[in-house]
Amino acid sequence: MMKLDQKDRDSLKFITTIVVLITVVHVVNVFTVGYLSDFGLLPRHFGGFTGIIAYPFLHGSWGHLISNILSFSVLAFLLSRSGLARLIAIFMISWLGSGLGVWLFGRMHYHIGLSGIIYGLWAYLLMYAIMYRSVKSIAIAVLVMFFYGSMVWGFLPTQEWISYESHLFGAISGGIAGYHYARRDKRRNE
Repeated sequence: MMKLDQKDRDSLKFITTIVVLITVVHVVNVFTVGYLSDFGLLPRHFGGFTGIIAYPFLHGSWGHLISNILSFSVLAFLLSRSGLARLIAIFMISWLGSGLGVWLFGRMHYHIGLSGIIYGLWAYLLMYAIMYRSVKSIAIAVLVMFFYGSMVWGFLPTQEWISYESHLFGAISGGIAGYHYARRDKRRNE
C-alpha cells in the first residue's frame, strides 16, 4: 500500500475541497431548478461581474460536472507535484484570468463551469515543461498530452453552449504562468 506524504495529503485535501464544493453547489442548483445558474458570468455587465467569483462552481448538467471533476482532479494532482502553493497559485491565476477574459471579450450569455481553470492547469503544465525542460516536467507534459491532447479542440467555437472563451483565456493565463514560473525556477536553480 502506497503511503502519502504530508505534501500529497495537503494537495489531495485541496482538490477534494474543490470537488466537494462544486458538487454541493450543483446539487443545490438542481434542487432549485437552476436558480444558481443566474450567478454565472455575464460578460460586460457589472451585475454579471460577480459571476467571475461564482462561475467555476456552477455546472449545467451532471455530465458537465463529472467531466470537469475528472479533468480537474487529474491535472491538479499532476500540478501538485510542484507543491500545494504552486497548485493554488495556478488555480487562482487561471480563475482570475479566464474570468476577466470572458467578462471583457466573451459572448453575451451566461458562462459557467470549471473548465477555464482546467484549461489553465493544462496550459501551465505544458508551458512549464517546454520552458523548464526537466525530466519530471517533460514526463508530466507527455502524460497530459497523451490523456488530454484533445483539449485543443476546446478552443474552437463548435457548439454555442460551450464557452470556448473560458477555455481560451484560462489557457492563456495558465500558459503565461507556466512561462513565468519556469523562468523563475530556472534562475533559482542555476
